[in-house]
Amino acid sequence: MEKETMMSDKDLSWFLGVEDETENESTSQEATAVPERESPTNKQDTENTMHSEPARNTESATVQRRISAKMRKKTLKAYKQAYLVPTKLNNRKAVYLSRETQERADFIVRRLGDRGSNLSSFVENIIRQHLEEYGEDIEKWRRL
Repeated sequence: MEKETMMSDKDLSWFLGVEDETENESTSQEATAVPERESPTNKQDTENTMHSEPARNTESATVQRRISAKMRKKTLKAYKQAYLVPTKLNNRKAVYLSRETQERADFIVRRLGDRGSNLSSFVENIIRQHLEEYGEDIEKWRRL
C-alpha cells in the first residue's frame, strides 16, 4: 500500500527526469542579464537587424520548442514501435537495475505500453537498438 501511494505522488516528469532540468532553466534565465543593444540609426540598419539576427528574447525561444499534438502522436507511435513492442525472450538472463531506474522504466511501460508490454521487453528493445546502431563502432573500439 505504501508503494502505491509513493508511485501515485510522482508524475511522469519525475520518472522521465525532466523536472530537475526545467527548474534549472528557469533559475538560469532569471539570473542571466540580457545586455541592451543600441538602436540602429537608420531604417536600413533596422531592416538588416530584423532579418539577419535571431530573436534574443528567451521567452520566445521557449514558445518555439512546443510541438504540435499531431507531431507528438507521430513520435509517440514511432517510440512505441521501437521500444514498447512485446518481445518473446528465449534463453533469458537476469539484468539488475537500480530501484530508481526500474521504477522509472516500469512507469513508462505501464503508461505508454500496450497490452503485453513489459519491462523486460522494453530493456531488450533498447539494448538491441543500441547494439545495432553502435555495433560497428564497438567492434572498431574493441580492436584498438
